[in-house]
Amino acid sequence: MDTGRTDDLIAIASLVRAGKATSRGEIGRQLGLRSTTVSELVGQLASREVLLENTTRGRGKGRPAAVLSFNPLRLGAVFITVLDQSLVASAVDLDLRVLGQVSTAPPPETDNGAMARAIQLLVQEAQAFFPPQVELSAVVCSMSGLLDVGRKTWCVTARWPKVRNVDLGAALDSFRCSIWLIRNLDAELAGVRHKENHGVEETALMLHWGYGIGAAYSAGGDVVNRTRGRFCEIGHWGLGNGRGLRCSCGNTDCLETVAALWSIRTQLCREIPGLPNSEHGIGGHLRQLDLSTSPTLQEALEEVLRVTANLCRLLFPDRVILTGPFVQNPEVFSRFVQTLEVAPILRSLDKVQVSVSNGGQTEELAGAVRTPLASELRRIVSS
Repeated sequence: MDTGRTDDLIAIASLVRAGKATSRGEIGRQLGLRSTTVSELVGQLASREVLLENTTRGRGKGRPAAVLSFNPLRLGAVFITVLDQSLVASAVDLDLRVLGQVSTAPPPETDNGAMARAIQLLVQEAQAFFPPQVELSAVVCSMSGLLDVGRKTWCVTARWPKVRNVDLGAALDSFRCSIWLIRNLDAELAGVRHKENHGVEETALMLHWGYGIGAAYSAGGDVVNRTRGRFCEIGHWGLGNGRGLRCSCGNTDCLETVAALWSIRTQLCREIPGLPNSEHGIGGHLRQLDLSTSPTLQEALEEVLRVTANLCRLLFPDRVILTGPFVQNPEVFSRFVQTLEVAPILRSLDKVQVSVSNGGQTEELAGAVRTPLASELRRIVSS
């Protein structure tokens, strides 16, 4: 099918989906299409079950009017993400509604084979939440660590050190649908950009400081290198401090060895009694504390601030969005604001907007799943 016709089909589906048109006449007026063309295109969308037609009986004697509605249950996707030490799978429809959710907590010693089996089982369990008429069109994996998106490979993750180069494409091939892979930070930044309506020319840096440390960057209306899965791995920048501390990536003296939760948690528990296990719980716990009593956290903060300031001197972002448990503390957030105010070189021109995100799964899900579902919708309307 030619591209122009497919564009018209998607435009009609989008109008109805947004509630801006419920009849053929409204579609024709808004898109400037002839009535015969609209009827033909609507008929095709109805035959693909993308649009549903319901007739309403008017007061007159004429033919009942057809009311069009979008069918969000035409396609579905299973969205898999990492939350603390768990994998969470959600059944998602075309309106990005979560129909059901399951999770599993692979132990730290999990290897490639066990991880592949765990993910396969999650997809099977999540798929069961879809009604029978829903076509599973995509499995979208939003993973932490280092990815090779082109080869659909999960390369490295600090949470499961024995996981190395898991071929997710091969592991999920039996589901007979498209397999998508994206870094979780890239997905979250894409979701935040859409939610906050960032301008095309606006640049944004997202920094996550929690179990691991990483960043994502958007410029030119998109997240940089999201199609590769390798960018801004600042947690593995070498500090050159000569301590010889082994990092989960295999190198020594990375930033994460003195600042990531996986490396400093034991010492933090000694200094901050009652520290919860989850990132979310830790964020709430730290929010009300005076963190100046924790030498471990103060050292970690100094190192993270130094790296972030240098990153701003490299990228010159308009916005810096902070996520993770530590930045939920007002004192820590204030230190970031003060440091980043003087980080850019052109101080009179560069005013960096610094904000904290709660790291909601909603933004990550939207940023990861919106493009795959749009691609699959385009596929079925053009077939």
